[in-house]
Amino acid sequence: MKRYIAFVLSFATLLGSCSDFLEEANKTQYSVDYIYGSTEGLKLAVTALYALQRTYAGDNNGSESPTMWALERGTDIVTTCGGTGNFYGIYDPNYLKPSAAQVGHMWKIMYQIIGRCNEIIDAGSRLDDSDDLRTALAEAKCFRAQSYFLLYRTYDRIWLNTQPVTAENVNKARTYRPATADEVFRLLYDDLDYAIAQLDWTADPGRFNKAAACHILAKVALWKKDWKTALDMVDRIDTESPYELLPNTADVFNAADLNHREALLTQQWSENPGGNFSTATPKGHQFALLFIAQYRTVLGGTDEESCSEENWGYTYGRLLTNPYLLSLYDAEKDTRYNDWYIHRYRNTRNVDVKYNDVIVHPGEYLPAHTGGSGDPRYTLPGCTKWGDIWTRKASDKRGYKDFIVYRLADTYIAGAEAAMRLGDQTKARYYYNKTWMRAGNDEFTGTVTLKHIIDEEARELAFENDRWYFLKRLGILIDQVKNYAGNPVYPASLKGRTNLPANPHFIRWPIPEAEIINMGAENFPQNVGY
Repeated sequence: MKRYIAFVLSFATLLGSCSDFLEEANKTQYSVDYIYGSTEGLKLAVTALYALQRTYAGDNNGSESPTMWALERGTDIVTTCGGTGNFYGIYDPNYLKPSAAQVGHMWKIMYQIIGRCNEIIDAGSRLDDSDDLRTALAEAKCFRAQSYFLLYRTYDRIWLNTQPVTAENVNKARTYRPATADEVFRLLYDDLDYAIAQLDWTADPGRFNKAAACHILAKVALWKKDWKTALDMVDRIDTESPYELLPNTADVFNAADLNHREALLTQQWSENPGGNFSTATPKGHQFALLFIAQYRTVLGGTDEESCSEENWGYTYGRLLTNPYLLSLYDAEKDTRYNDWYIHRYRNTRNVDVKYNDVIVHPGEYLPAHTGGSGDPRYTLPGCTKWGDIWTRKASDKRGYKDFIVYRLADTYIAGAEAAMRLGDQTKARYYYNKTWMRAGNDEFTGTVTLKHIIDEEARELAFENDRWYFLKRLGILIDQVKNYAGNPVYPASLKGRTNLPANPHFIRWPIPEAEIINMGAENFPQNVGY
């Protein structure tokens, strides 16, 4: 898929809502009538949704602060450092407000995707039935469910709309009101049930399939406290699908192409047309920069001199590990401790460097920060899940490594929780041991508790963009942040421990300021506290 998505697809899809007003002659086969008037055209429109989703992921909104990772900063397992988005990690009330760029960006892009999905689904209702049509509609429904699920978990109060914009209704007044939770879950279940019924277990790399749809529904069901549906979806993936955990944790993220049998859905990135988020000069994402310390500042010199593949290349070091996260691993036994983290950075230059009053000779490791004059952000352990030494030179700031959107390990942890909630300890242990034993730990034979799930979720899924939502769903976000967020050696990272309890409304984002103005505060009031 990453090799053949053309820019014209995104362009044609973006024309959808206003196309009926245009009288210009079309010089290609990709007219609006073709896109929305044929099954082949709808398939192209669906493909364009993947490019739009990649645009959201590749966003660098706010300089070194992509919206996708804003909430990841504010969890219990992260030391958030610097950058313009640092306020999300420390819950700074001066910046976490309705006018914040990330707040508006998520809302805007998700509703753009939803709008395109509405147009595709509506157009499909007027076409002759076929397997290809049902597959296209299933993918569109997956996108719509995924987008609404993200919005609901982030903002709590959202506008629910399934009607496309047409020439007939574009000027008609719309009714804006927050949807009820029942209305949101009803749409999510309906969309995902349809997708599950229509999609195959596998699809072309990067495209929605039955396993991804089942996984999303399992996660939705956990939010609804529908433990049975959550467990049923996990059981289906475990018993019916071809997916399985890779034998070794070292292999899960250790390549540019992550379309392996543990990945239920992988977002495709490439320098080829349509494989990145720029329609001009190819531009990759910056995820490889965010999770590894800025060791290069200590080493000095030019980027070419300071950056090395051994230390995972050029870095910003915006979201680093903290002592609480690392304490959850058995460092001697759990393979994830070394496979997914870099704990020390080597002086790869041919000159002595000084850090924290210690002279570090070529080939030696920089000392861990325990106090003194050195900036701790430069040597704190980092996460290598997003590290990229395959698609970029060591000194490059952008890369094209794929990233896993949904993977089987997350499915199994969801299954362990659902089974535990239902009192089925046999199945809870079965799913818990999937990730626990894969990492080299001895089989767990005791009683699986919620504490086990909370800790294993951190060990297995740290820095995979779900922790904030996981803690929020369990109702423990404030307590976990208060007790564990940040790192004492970097006092600036500890502010969230006091700011979040003092501002409990931060467990949800504000509705974007511009959207409140558009919808009318009398119809759609701002979230309480903002």
